[in-house]
Amino acid sequence: MGRKILDKLSLAQADKPAAASPARRMGSAMSVGGLRDGLERITSNSVRDLDPSLIDQDGLRDRLQFDAEDIADLAASIRAHGQQVPILVRPSDQPGRFRVIYGRRRLAAIRQIGGPVKAIVRTLDDKAAVLAQGQENNLRLDPSFIEKAVFIGAMRDAGYDGTVIREALGVSKQSVSSYVVVLDAIPLPVIEAIGAAHDTGRRKWTELADLARVEGVDLPALLGRMTGTLQAAESSAARFEAFLNAAKAVASGNAALQQADAAAQHDPVHRGGPRPLRLADGRRIATVKRSASGLEVKVLQKEAPEFSTWLATNLDELIQELHGRWLEESGSND
Repeated sequence: MGRKILDKLSLAQADKPAAASPARRMGSAMSVGGLRDGLERITSNSVRDLDPSLIDQDGLRDRLQFDAEDIADLAASIRAHGQQVPILVRPSDQPGRFRVIYGRRRLAAIRQIGGPVKAIVRTLDDKAAVLAQGQENNLRLDPSFIEKAVFIGAMRDAGYDGTVIREALGVSKQSVSSYVVVLDAIPLPVIEAIGAAHDTGRRKWTELADLARVEGVDLPALLGRMTGTLQAAESSAARFEAFLNAAKAVASGNAALQQADAAAQHDPVHRGGPRPLRLADGRRIATVKRSASGLEVKVLQKEAPEFSTWLATNLDELIQELHGRWLEESGSND
């Protein structure tokens, strides 16, 4: 067929006048330019077989983790039916290498199977790449609320403005704000420990964020006490519920403690017995008892043995420091 096209072109050239007008020459040049641009577009969007070892991880974080079982299932499907959807990559700064834009799960599955990965190679700048990554994920992966929040945080940290963030996820300015409120209140280690929690939406995550932001619950400290519980949970959604319930319990305990402390402040002798002293996470570390004869502070050896030892070693210095602070604040030094 290519030969016939060339023959027709040759015949057409033979029928042309010896000298073409400037306008015709311009039209011919534009046609050739359009053909070249079209070929470049076809080449840039054509599917190629690439060696996975030549593809580097790239782009902003948009998934909390890849589930090993999920990747194994995807690998089995690709092994049985082939790779139906290509990944998208862009040329790397290193010659002959590429950087993945989207398709990380497919790439991980192909690496398990072995052999080449089908990929579309496109030359994109960072902004275009992050837009493609976000839009593809929204269409194909249905990321959870908290995964979108993490992706927004990554884009924000990378310096992208609100317009790019909204375009990448296809969300409104108000929606972005709701993600940011949660992300700013809940530390990333807590989010990573819980996971994607696909069945948990904005309302629940906002409730947890408010427990930290409004009620003063120390989420990192709570995470430290719940590591075993979270690891034993059957799913990410179960981990979230366990953590949320624990945070609620801490918040309720904090409220009760504040009421008790407020009552104790109005009783200079505190005749109701020792008053507990607690850390920010709610743990009782000592008791204080004030009577007509003096003030007694008792550090609980069982709760904080190392702190108790340290305190005994440094008590003289601490008393001097606290006494000096009292003199300064009370004006008794004047």
